[in-house]
Amino acid sequence: MAPKFNFMDLSTDIKTLVVEHITRPTDLRNVCLVCKQLHEIAVRSLYHEVTLDVGSSNDTRLGAFLSPKNIGLQHVRKLDLYLADVLDKCNQQQQANFAIRMILELLPENILEKFSWHPWSPFSGDNLVLLYKKQKRMKWLEGIALDKEVLEDVKKIPEFEKVFENVKKLGLYPDSREVLDYCHLLVKNSKNVEKITLHASFEENDSPIPNRELNDSSTEPGLITRTMFSHMHPFENCTPMALKEITLQKINLRYAANTYCRLIDFRSVKSIRIFACAGADALIAELSKSTKLPEKLETLEFKHDDNHENDGLGALDGFMCLVTGIKTLTIDLSYAKSLPAAAGIVRHSKTLKSLNVHASRIPDDCDDELVYDYASFAQICKECSLLEQVSVAFPQVSVIRSKQDSFINFENCLGDLPDLVTLNITTWPNNNPSSTKLPRKIYEHLLQGLAQQGFERSSTHAAEQKRPSKLAIIAWGSSDKVYDREDSLNQVIFVKGKQVDPLGNEQFTAVQIGWCLRKFVDAGPKSDILDFSLAKSSRPPTRDSASSDDSD
Repeated sequence: MAPKFNFMDLSTDIKTLVVEHITRPTDLRNVCLVCKQLHEIAVRSLYHEVTLDVGSSNDTRLGAFLSPKNIGLQHVRKLDLYLADVLDKCNQQQQANFAIRMILELLPENILEKFSWHPWSPFSGDNLVLLYKKQKRMKWLEGIALDKEVLEDVKKIPEFEKVFENVKKLGLYPDSREVLDYCHLLVKNSKNVEKITLHASFEENDSPIPNRELNDSSTEPGLITRTMFSHMHPFENCTPMALKEITLQKINLRYAANTYCRLIDFRSVKSIRIFACAGADALIAELSKSTKLPEKLETLEFKHDDNHENDGLGALDGFMCLVTGIKTLTIDLSYAKSLPAAAGIVRHSKTLKSLNVHASRIPDDCDDELVYDYASFAQICKECSLLEQVSVAFPQVSVIRSKQDSFINFENCLGDLPDLVTLNITTWPNNNPSSTKLPRKIYEHLLQGLAQQGFERSSTHAAEQKRPSKLAIIAWGSSDKVYDREDSLNQVIFVKGKQVDPLGNEQFTAVQIGWCLRKFVDAGPKSDILDFSLAKSSRPPTRDSASSDDSD
């Protein structure tokens, strides 16, 4: 008989492959405590992405983290820093700057691929220079506000060119002339960049620069484009950047559409994200031309406040019918009169895996979100059979009465999606005909019943088609969290768990889970549709949030 092997008898390579499937940090920590060999294996995944809060009393723990005996430090590749949420904020920024400097001094050299400072508060210029001196293999660089001018100091760094050799992604967040100059330095020297995120924050910081000067006009480029891309001027004769991903946020595109089409070769772009950009319909219309149409567009995310004529929706519908191969589609329209046409969505039925489509007449009114008619939703579900994640508005339903036929019909349509893992319903169920709102705990308990019925209906459909049900997450509402690593009050999430009855029979049950924790359930990356923050975000219609029914 062949000898029996246990886990510890396997080779190191096989053990490493097994440990790589563990995603929850607490589980990886427990694996590290098993033995020395597993500690050396698991610590690579545990320290690959590190997130720290700085500027609090917990900074004293950084000494143990940064100890030379910590073998995990050499495996840190992504470092995200947040300003800690403390009551006494006196001198907090100075304390945070000191903690960051200590981290940069004690980290091994040339190991980081990404360093992010998430708060919108200015970052220490001295710490930035130190970062560039010690970490010259960065793949992600950010142009953010600094507490002082350090461009000349950065240029004096020994082997300055090596800082940008490996850069593939740029995050540009201009909010002043100084940051625009800093962003220009990054764009000019990053020769191999593949992804650019451009998020203007002038309005958020009450910039004295008028919009007319910031944005392109009908006669000349604006301050943003002529500063950030000055090395490519004149734009009519420049060689466009061959990017794979582009994100534009809060950029006025009414007269800048043609400029960006000269700066970027959109034919090679695989991912386009346009968020809150006035005149975005002009760029969409420009990209619809045969000479500029993306050839292999895989991701399209579009968040837009439309005008009275719904030019944005019209341009989007036309663009959707021209491009092919979209895998991830996200559309969030405000002031819209109708939802995007089902025909444009169905065109991508052979590739579409994530669908997140919403439209509302008034963004602050949750009840005003538009709902697809049954024929359109049924067509989408029947044709787009590869969908793994869906986020749409459902017809109204009561948590205290039997489900309405319109809601049941939508649930039945989901039976045509054999690979559906995550379902996000953004319209909150009500408690009609009751005239008073329910306490939140009772409301969540009743929601659990709806989720349980949803899982059961999915299993019934799967059994009828002789296949397993993959539906693992049902969520209501929309998260309003972008950077905060805490659960949102505007979203309630249930996962399909298991329970054992007194006779030992195993059954599944809906279990409420937090927004952060659901990332570590079996659904994993197939629930990232819940991360997208919609223009509207409303709390459930419960008694303890009666004063917060509007947008949070």
